[in-house]
Amino acid sequence: MNIVVLTTLYPNNIQHRHGVFIENRVRELVKRYPDAQVKVIAPVPYFPSWLPVAEYKKYSQVVTQEKRSGIDVFHPKYFVIPKVGMNITPYFLYRSCLKALKSLTLSGYQVDMIDSHYFYPDGIVAAWLGKKLNIPVMVTARGSDINVIPDNVIAGKRIKQALMTVNASAAVSQALANEMVKLAPQAKQPIVLRNGVDLDFFTPDATHPTLPFSFEKDEKLILSVGNLIELKGHHLIIEALTQLPKVKLIVIGEGQMRAELTQLVTALGLQDRVFFTGNIQQAELPGYYASADLLVLASSREGMPNVLLEGLASGTPVVATNVGGSAEIITHPNAGELIMQRDSGAIAASIHSVLAKNISSAKVREQAEHFGWQQVSEKQYQLLKQVIKTHQEDISRHG
Repeated sequence: MNIVVLTTLYPNNIQHRHGVFIENRVRELVKRYPDAQVKVIAPVPYFPSWLPVAEYKKYSQVVTQEKRSGIDVFHPKYFVIPKVGMNITPYFLYRSCLKALKSLTLSGYQVDMIDSHYFYPDGIVAAWLGKKLNIPVMVTARGSDINVIPDNVIAGKRIKQALMTVNASAAVSQALANEMVKLAPQAKQPIVLRNGVDLDFFTPDATHPTLPFSFEKDEKLILSVGNLIELKGHHLIIEALTQLPKVKLIVIGEGQMRAELTQLVTALGLQDRVFFTGNIQQAELPGYYASADLLVLASSREGMPNVLLEGLASGTPVVATNVGGSAEIITHPNAGELIMQRDSGAIAASIHSVLAKNISSAKVREQAEHFGWQQVSEKQYQLLKQVIKTHQEDISRHG
């Protein structure tokens, strides 16, 4: 079967971790099922190189085509009007993707199905393309595309229409699937297709990096991983450190709150206990997880947080706010603890509680083993196969 993965969330030669969770899913599927031929259309915004804003200018450096893990990835450009173009962006994206799909077909690649990720604008564009080209479509919801974006009247209407018209929809957590049903009760029941974790890549035995701190015997190291934006809650974890004198923190990630978080660290007198790595390569992550005593995720919303799976696979217990799919990961005391209130006091209490248990890395690792990619890829493969078969049978019946 010939699949086109269509999503704006996919790594490229400039953004190495952008949508890496989708790339992982694609790579694992292809590795296990060679008959699943996949090509990826991962559009990027068009911004000319002369723009003075680095955040936009970088897109001009994205190549038009590359091969990642042996998979062809195409990066057509589409027009974006920053901050004000939400309702018209789908039209530009549609035109770009339609052209890319037609080019693929002309090259001899007969597309059996579109597998799209993130409902807005990616999923609704995939639905439009499927209707025009008579190709079956599956869209996977991943978080804010269902929990936040539908608050916009126009976007919400389009997402509901897509839910009603696509051949299949999936969600990375049961919590997200429940929200999809609330949004479009008459649509096909979404399938829960959780994220997986590479149990060979993330292990307790990963080589530790050189840490920026020295440690006393009774001191602990915690990690906070994610973009430096408010919804990830790094600021709350930093504030929690004032109640945890024997704890040091490494923050992995980059983003618009970097300066603000640095100022907070200084204001609280925590310069010797908090370190920012900035963005790091994927290959460096396992070592940081394995060297930490605890991973903390203080998000205000999530889909199915990969960092929790990666931490557990590395033998590192986790504490996380009770949002999205976190409760579907932290199901046993050996995994860690859910934070029931998103404030620094509750975060500090959960950190102290889990650190005091001294859970062995082997027992923590056990909590990740049923999230391996084998089960995920098998379920995904069977679902894709069934959607294609049903579509072909419909064509046979109706001509």
